[in-house]
Amino acid sequence: MPKKRNDAQTVEELRKKTAEDIQKKLPGVKERQDAINENLQRLQEFRDNEPNPLGKGKAKHLAAVTSTHQAVETQQAAMRKILEEVRRAAEMDYRSQMDGDISRRDLMELIKIRGELLPLWISHDSPFPGEYVGAIAPQDGSKLNEGDSVAAFNKDGNWILADIISCHSNSRYECRDVDDDKKKLTVFSRSHLLPLPKWKANPASEKHALFAKNAIVLALYPQTTCFYKGIVHSPPADFRDPYQVAFEDDSYPSGFCPPMPVAQKYVVAFREVAGLTASTAPKKGNKKK
Repeated sequence: MPKKRNDAQTVEELRKKTAEDIQKKLPGVKERQDAINENLQRLQEFRDNEPNPLGKGKAKHLAAVTSTHQAVETQQAAMRKILEEVRRAAEMDYRSQMDGDISRRDLMELIKIRGELLPLWISHDSPFPGEYVGAIAPQDGSKLNEGDSVAAFNKDGNWILADIISCHSNSRYECRDVDDDKKKLTVFSRSHLLPLPKWKANPASEKHALFAKNAIVLALYPQTTCFYKGIVHSPPADFRDPYQVAFEDDSYPSGFCPPMPVAQKYVVAFREVAGLTASTAPKKGNKKK
């Protein structure tokens, strides 16, 4: 399957259109938020006057609750559409940069920003987070999609950051190492691919969707494009926070280096392939990616 390319002009036009569309929608966001606040104020006034919601004012209380709930749902739906527009523009921008010539410094910055901008999962259809939210991975062997970011186990025995370019079948995927200047494509079996999260888990509401303290993980070592074995020193306390991961490193007496920040997007469950794994973190002067 030929790879889709996005030229700079197309990306710039999309970025401009997205910015214009969001600017037009911002007044509507404020209007809907004002409506929510008015509903909440009326609901509070009702409760102040009638503490018993099952009393004689039961019908009015139910109507006030229903009206508030509908206002919130309307605002949520509108915000999801805006966030999806931003996500699509950001994804197209990322693909455009990856298809062009990019310096290693810019690549590291792009990877960092992509991790920080991972969308937050917000409950709407289901009260429970599903696959690809934080630490909740899809089932082994499940189909992956073109454009998905993965940790790929290569022939050198390293877990590398890669993008799926095309799907040959449910078990064979053509991927590109993000740190390959030649942009060569390599075919991986599904068992050698670990899909990365597509949404952040919110510690305030989905703590169970995060790796717990002392969990053994594979995490992207800062300023590299390789995943290494480590333990979670501390999970995110806020949805803006990264994990703090102590990577396995035999140059330290404890066997682990001091904790380092890693975005939720780049932390997955630890896995070995045929008893092999990239377990030792790169040391100073090490030329590993």
